[in-house]
Amino acid sequence: MGRQPGPTREDKTEFYARQWFESMAKFHRIANPATWQFTEEHLIKFLRSKLKQDMPAWKRLKIVEGVIWYRNNVRQTSEPRLEMVRAKLQEIVAREVAREREKKDEVPIEDVIGKINPREPDVIQELRKKLRVQGKAYNTERAYVKKVRAFMADRGLRCLADFQGIGATEVEAHLTDLAVDGDVAPSTQDQSFYALLFLFQHVLERDFGKINAIRSTKAVRIPTVMSKAEVTQVLTHLSGVYLLVAQLLYGCGMRISECLRLRVKDIDFDQGLIEIHNSKGDKSRFAMLPQQAVEPLRKIIESRRRLHERDLATGEASVWLPNGLDRKYPGAPKEFKWQFLFASAKFSRDPKNGKRHRHHFHADTFAEHLKRAVGMSGVLKHITSHTFRHSFATHLLQAGTDIRTIQELLGHNDIATTMIYTHVLARPDIRVVSPLDRLGVSHDKSFAAQPGLPVSNETSRVATGETRQSMVEKATVLPTETVQREAVQLEAGMDSIVAGLANVASAGNAMECYRGPHADEEVPGPKSQLTVVHSETSRRKDIGLAKDAVDGDAFDRKLLGGTWMRYVGAVFSVVISRVLGNEKDQLHVSTHSLRPVVRSPVDSIDGAKTANQLIEQLSEATQLSG
Repeated sequence: MGRQPGPTREDKTEFYARQWFESMAKFHRIANPATWQFTEEHLIKFLRSKLKQDMPAWKRLKIVEGVIWYRNNVRQTSEPRLEMVRAKLQEIVAREVAREREKKDEVPIEDVIGKINPREPDVIQELRKKLRVQGKAYNTERAYVKKVRAFMADRGLRCLADFQGIGATEVEAHLTDLAVDGDVAPSTQDQSFYALLFLFQHVLERDFGKINAIRSTKAVRIPTVMSKAEVTQVLTHLSGVYLLVAQLLYGCGMRISECLRLRVKDIDFDQGLIEIHNSKGDKSRFAMLPQQAVEPLRKIIESRRRLHERDLATGEASVWLPNGLDRKYPGAPKEFKWQFLFASAKFSRDPKNGKRHRHHFHADTFAEHLKRAVGMSGVLKHITSHTFRHSFATHLLQAGTDIRTIQELLGHNDIATTMIYTHVLARPDIRVVSPLDRLGVSHDKSFAAQPGLPVSNETSRVATGETRQSMVEKATVLPTETVQREAVQLEAGMDSIVAGLANVASAGNAMECYRGPHADEEVPGPKSQLTVVHSETSRRKDIGLAKDAVDGDAFDRKLLGGTWMRYVGAVFSVVISRVLGNEKDQLHVSTHSLRPVVRSPVDSIDGAKTANQLIEQLSEATQLSG
């Protein structure tokens, strides 16, 4: 005997439609439902009764749809008009469905806030809760808590209730004390102001009004910048992972926090890029990948893989992820690509939720090694990890990179922030000579005559009777390759130098220009010839101009400063020797501009493939220039 087919969808719709209509008639105590002329008001009253019984909106919508079906198919009429009731219930159903979805995706407030020490003052606990709910960085939380604690100690406050009588007067007095008695930096006073502003607005939920406190004077400070030789000396005394960190800081212009937060997935070897996430202001950007750092990065990733496999074997593999990614991707904390590149040697607990992770090593660890390296290098400047970032921007600017590109590489919102590096740039087109040096009187002998005082190189030259002319002649013995390399690195200033040389070059001598290591043709080959526009003056006048250039102060390497000026002097001395009749030396000066691809300052020396080779070449260059 075959199975009988069940009721169709239309049968079910008709069944439930008649059931809901009979229930509505029973609710209104109608004796004969078949002849009952119901209205929209009857249906609304029936639905309200179901609402009081906690019937969900989707089920009440089914009642309306059933009554409409009964009206259309049994009564075969269009009255009463019930479409407006159905549309309203559809909106309510949509809101309830969205609310249910939010409940499923919603993270418990305890998970967002994490663990808070119950022994802390209640106002500090509330402050932490508000900061974490708004997703503020943990460093911001630490700073705000510290400033609020200082304000409470200054005013003798212990709990939330003590803030009832606290207002603008107390805040203003506290900020004034910081500026007058504390002599704090403007940034410290600003941090206290914003911490108290957040406390009043989000914890106390009131405004403290206008503040007229005495503000700290904000001094305009220029950044400390290392020369290339100083960068070389510092890098020479770093090793291992700390050398790689320093190379990335200088070669990419990163902040130390950005460098330490790099994850395995952020290194793109194929495109030569590094992704920087969760930067200052929660921004992201791309940075160039220095070629000198490629091999060291490959090695550290391989070393990091072995460490991660060991953590997986012990069941401890885990890493902190921002913005709730561990909830969105539950398996991500154990995936290798999400691991920190510069991992700590031991596990640590998240101060917010207490979970155990392998975090990156602390920034203070690198600071200790950097301080030791700076001391051993003999560099007397105040060097921090951020100094590499300043040097990165300044050296790119010296190499001819436009300011907008540098702004993007540094991640600055305002180009005015990037323009600070133009103040520390030694421009070869602006030559200012001190009035003291124009007197022509040297006091080096008086210093040299005093016992116990060190004698400088310039002092020893004066004591031995060495003249400026002889020093220039001595500079001509520098290797031609050295002159070429330094000329390539000074392409921005060389254009003006070559223009000046054109006035003293003899009409019969042509200067050669070749494409250096920054050009598209990397392999040295036949040098393309470029004839400089020569002066039409006589040979005798050219010789006079050349002597004036040597004897004058304009190209005194000591006045202009910097090792490279010695090579500028060498360039002039070679040209002068040719003007005077010595045709043996051929001068090769690079006058082409940098190609559009911006190269990292770390890669400015050719031939080095590894970090060790880079150090060797940098040391070699230092010896040549010293």
